[in-house]
Amino acid sequence: MENNAAYWINKLNLMPHPEGGFYKEVFRSEIEVGVAYSDKLKQAITSIYYLLEGNDYSGFHRLKSDEIWYFHKGAPLHIHVLTNAGLLQSIELSDLETGRLSVVIPAGLWFAAEIPSKQGYCLASCAVAPGFDFSEFEMAEKDALCQGYPQYADLITRLCR
Repeated sequence: MENNAAYWINKLNLMPHPEGGFYKEVFRSEIEVGVAYSDKLKQAITSIYYLLEGNDYSGFHRLKSDEIWYFHKGAPLHIHVLTNAGLLQSIELSDLETGRLSVVIPAGLWFAAEIPSKQGYCLASCAVAPGFDFSEFEMAEKDALCQGYPQYADLITRLCR
């Protein structure tokens, strides 16, 4: 029997994430590191389970740290990254038959994710280094992002919260 999204949300004790989808932090390093943009120390790395289902999406956002996504189960996930050169990269996170098992999102880039089929779910893990901190998590403002990337306004409008 194939498990559904509700099974994994319950089994992993996931909770709603502000960007969309569900998550649970599973690791926060005790090692602290310095970062160039702050005089405060940060955890070296953090990791979460992340689940997206059906019509839901991870709204455009950015972090001050690199983020690595790892595919576990379910439907293919498209991660849309707006580069500093003004380009759009759409990367499929899925099994190796059709996509990639992992995707790196460099610090500071705007990105969003969705299940293109709008069916099923995708269960992934995300590792952030230096570690994730909600104070460094920035959701995009649709109008400002459309102004910076007008050629992708339809996608931005669809995937902004």
